[in-house]
Amino acid sequence: MSRSKHLLINSIYQQNIDRTPIWIMRQAGRYLPEYIATKNRAGGFMSLIRNPELACEVTMQPLRRYSLDSAILFSDILVVADMFNMDLRFEEKKGPIFDNPIRTEADLKKLPSQLDVSKLSYVNETIKNIKGELNELLPLIGFIGSPWTVATYLIEGNSTKQFAYVNEMVKSNPSLLVKILEMITKGSIDYVKQQIENGVDALMIFDTWGGLLSKENYEKFSLSFIQKIILSTKKDGVPIIYYSRSKSNFAELKKLDISCVGISSENNLGEMYKFFDKKFAIQGNLDVDILKEDESTIKKEITKTLDTFPFKSGHIFNLGTGITPDIHPDKVAYLVDQVKELSIK
Repeated sequence: MSRSKHLLINSIYQQNIDRTPIWIMRQAGRYLPEYIATKNRAGGFMSLIRNPELACEVTMQPLRRYSLDSAILFSDILVVADMFNMDLRFEEKKGPIFDNPIRTEADLKKLPSQLDVSKLSYVNETIKNIKGELNELLPLIGFIGSPWTVATYLIEGNSTKQFAYVNEMVKSNPSLLVKILEMITKGSIDYVKQQIENGVDALMIFDTWGGLLSKENYEKFSLSFIQKIILSTKKDGVPIIYYSRSKSNFAELKKLDISCVGISSENNLGEMYKFFDKKFAIQGNLDVDILKEDESTIKKEITKTLDTFPFKSGHIFNLGTGITPDIHPDKVAYLVDQVKELSIK
């Protein structure tokens, strides 16, 4: 593998680096006042995502504030539902809502038999705009949701914490669930290819709800479909980061043909790296709540996190989950500066 001009990509491929790269999940978002202002100007979250100029603007906002090592496309894992003619809307304090969820064969039959990826052309325009702004100075991470994670929303109809409908489908109608997952996988492959063609430098697969599944069902309903997406990208040579909030089930991940695993804060970076036989780089995993503490506590926890990965390369510093709206932007500035300074040592 030849060296990249980007620190992040070199760390993903475990090549020699002089410090640990850092970016933050949801780095473009609700904790930044300029983001709130732009979202209001756009007329709401979905209008912002579908406006390539403003979506590019919010992607760039954290990069103007902080010396981060990557941009990440500003979008949402559920935009793939545009291809299924499922109207996605967001409500304040409620999150994503589908008014007509898929819970029966009849619901599924109402969806288009042919998927039209051009319905996501606004994402392509956003990527082109971001790449123009970045001017190759930083890499751009594109992303999708795993078919399983996307399916939980399409079946539940919202961001429930009970997962009653999807859990019932796993038990009583797995054949319908498989059809839904196959549809999402087909759409995701088309969507991923578009992101790569338009210039993303790495791809992240968010399997946020993979941890809901038992070991057997995790393989059956999540990883097997993710693997199809990964195989579709092999010839493109774009590194793939897989992220799950799962606290277990990690043995199954060894079968995935990925470059990096993002882990939540409960897990030890170095132990996970060794568990995967150093096959994958590791991304993570500072607890976001640490950023509510004073600077000395933040510094201590950054040091502790870095110390759990005593290897020369293969670590991308990040939070264990996405950043939350209650974090002060100045704390993020301190985090980024300290990671850069301390990881050199």
